[in-house]
Amino acid sequence: MYEFLFEIYRKMEYDRQIGFTSSLPDENGTLHEAFYHEGSGHWEWPAGALIQVGVLKPLQEPNPPRWTTRSPGPSKIFFRPIMTLAECETADFSRFETFDNYCVAMFSFEYLHSHFAYREGLVNLDIRSHRFLDAVASQDDIFTIESRDHIRFDEARYKEKVITRGAD
Repeated sequence: MYEFLFEIYRKMEYDRQIGFTSSLPDENGTLHEAFYHEGSGHWEWPAGALIQVGVLKPLQEPNPPRWTTRSPGPSKIFFRPIMTLAECETADFSRFETFDNYCVAMFSFEYLHSHFAYREGLVNLDIRSHRFLDAVASQDDIFTIESRDHIRFDEARYKEKVITRGAD
């Protein structure tokens, strides 16, 4: 969950840098900076996982653009993190540790990884959190650690472990 929240904050920072920020009200009318997943799978899947565990909440869209099919009310594309990275780091998500949720998490990571492809399967560590090596890569045989600077995402192992077993 930490890695996904890190991605959400990373995207929000990027949106700020390019001047693409939105503020929308929560259910109480308080404005918050919005995370916008763009309806794009590589952001939508991690956001979905964070919504399920209560780390992201939908903001309200009182007046969606007329050209969309969205209705006023809770947004399906704009959210706000309700947890900081420090809080997420110490949170207990153990009740969500099921094989199904693992498959969703790894599918989501693969989606992000493939979108930000980096030299022959290497994980782009420049855009991963400081915890990635110890908390994710060293804990899962989908990753091959060649050195602290070279972690490879093993596509074949991912397909074997997640895609084929997840289809059962």
